[in-house]
Amino acid sequence: MGKLVSIIVSVYNKEPYLKKCIESLINLNIDHSKIEAIFVDDCSTDHSVEIIESYVEKFEFIKIIKLPNNTGSPSEPRNIGMKEASGKYLTLLDADDWLDTEGFPKFINKVNEDDAEFGLGQSYKHTNKNITFHARFTAYKDSSNLKPEEIEKIFRAVGPPGKVFKRSIVEDNQIEFEHMKFGEDKLFFIELISKISNITMSTIPVYHVNRYDENVSLVKETSVLDKAYLNKEITRRICKADIPLPLKKLALSRMVEVDFFRRFLHTKTFLKSDNKQEFYILFNEIEEILKEHGFQTKDFLKNKIFTAMYELYQSENEDEFLKFTHDVVYGNWRFYVQNDAVYKELENNYDIINPIAVDCYPIYEGTQYINGEMYEVIKVLKPEHINITALSLVEINNVLNTQYIDFDYKNDKIYINQKQFDQLEALDVNLCVDHGEMDSTLVYASYPSNNETFKMKRQSFKVEFINRLKENKKNKYFTNISDSLITLKKTKIYKDFEFKEAIMNLEPGSKVVPTEIKYSSNGTPRLVLEDGSIMTANKDFVTHIDEKNHHKYITEVPSEVKVKKTCKLYDSRSFKNEPIKILKIGENIKISNIIYTNNSTPRLVTEDGNYLTANKDFIDITM
Repeated sequence: MGKLVSIIVSVYNKEPYLKKCIESLINLNIDHSKIEAIFVDDCSTDHSVEIIESYVEKFEFIKIIKLPNNTGSPSEPRNIGMKEASGKYLTLLDADDWLDTEGFPKFINKVNEDDAEFGLGQSYKHTNKNITFHARFTAYKDSSNLKPEEIEKIFRAVGPPGKVFKRSIVEDNQIEFEHMKFGEDKLFFIELISKISNITMSTIPVYHVNRYDENVSLVKETSVLDKAYLNKEITRRICKADIPLPLKKLALSRMVEVDFFRRFLHTKTFLKSDNKQEFYILFNEIEEILKEHGFQTKDFLKNKIFTAMYELYQSENEDEFLKFTHDVVYGNWRFYVQNDAVYKELENNYDIINPIAVDCYPIYEGTQYINGEMYEVIKVLKPEHINITALSLVEINNVLNTQYIDFDYKNDKIYINQKQFDQLEALDVNLCVDHGEMDSTLVYASYPSNNETFKMKRQSFKVEFINRLKENKKNKYFTNISDSLITLKKTKIYKDFEFKEAIMNLEPGSKVVPTEIKYSSNGTPRLVLEDGSIMTANKDFVTHIDEKNHHKYITEVPSEVKVKKTCKLYDSRSFKNEPIKILKIGENIKISNIIYTNNSTPRLVTEDGNYLTANKDFIDITM
């Protein structure tokens, strides 16, 4: 009997994340006989294979394929996995991500019941700061029998997260991933979706994307310009592709608005570049490719800001174009109210663009006593054509925990009876208003201001409800200590327990070794450090250091290291920004300190204050 779904996982040096990935499959609330998980290892040099094999021995549905030679991208491992698969449906899982225990089984069963050719489920992005939607605009409702052209933004998210598809579609049309450093997902899913006529969309949580600080992927290592050159060729391929014209236009719209405006010209990277001419030349080449195939760039621009940018670009007034682009990239907007709607305009005046109406601007108007009962009231400023569809309580920094509640809507105001809150989970929450087909907005704490003389502070603040039933204050502090800690933010060190005399500041990520807990005069816990200095025990400022993988890293400050494998130098410990330098094999680097990311990954701090990996695979301590 065939499997319901085959889960294809390409693997290359994912040792730190594999256990969580595999455990998510083991814990799926589904009969394991209905699924198979095919891990294809691309010659990993860490312990990835050993980890997978330890599970293969215990679980029949888990399989491993070990490639003889490294292919250099996920493409060939995915192709091999799909060819080995026997499931009615295929889904692709990155080895550093995981599937939702309850949501994925519900989702695949719904897709199967519909006998859909393609399924779009909800995916979530996990960072060190929060959990947000990964691509809500492709899974914004529960619906069956959708056509691809009915989903306006179907090509805005063309990676594996949240997608399942019939294996027969891939086999019958001989669709494969091409070997590319970047962008192979776009070509694969554009070709695949062009063969689809029946889609099931679901809001069920399906897929979880790992974007924690320490997880630096090949995509993150690819520069904006490198990506743009690859995207140019992808654009050329789409223009030549034999796919229905409506879908081709949707795909090209994605390339123009997302890849060549939002991620190319509408970026700080472009504005800071000393070689803007290369950006211009490449963008002009994109225009020529579109023209060769009968398309005009302006026809794919629906975003009013991008349309204005393009008109300024075409005017060849570079100074005005760069000034305008700077203002929109850095968000130099002012807001005002007119006819019960909010409009935004740039602080600098431009004839090229009129004030833009904000689709929904909800503002908290407090608790009001109405007809003998208490209501939370929200004023909604919006254009007449925008509909309010739902209201929810969203856990602060965690959209996974969303609770929809009933409300009354009349005279542009939302009324929430406080009785509804009695049975809700004890969480700190934002209020969120859903509007239109797929959009949502958190409720603001104040009305917008557009004063010519004064700028209102904290104008963008959202309403936060802190639950009274949560744990008491002392649970916010460490009250016993058994190991080292790291600072989560800039933290002061003091001489005294009352924090009256500061000694120094510790940078975020600094390791501290407390010896005991003592208390201030009002009973607040304090950490006593090895040298007798005092610091906060508040868990918002310090956290346990996780040393389980530290055998792979340098954890004692060396005076100098030598590069043993090409790596990069960064200006922040998160490694999020573009690297400032490529370090070559054999280079010697002076080291002043070791700092940690918020999830305990060590970084070496150079004498000039920059950061590089402390991973022993890349760095050796010089003798």
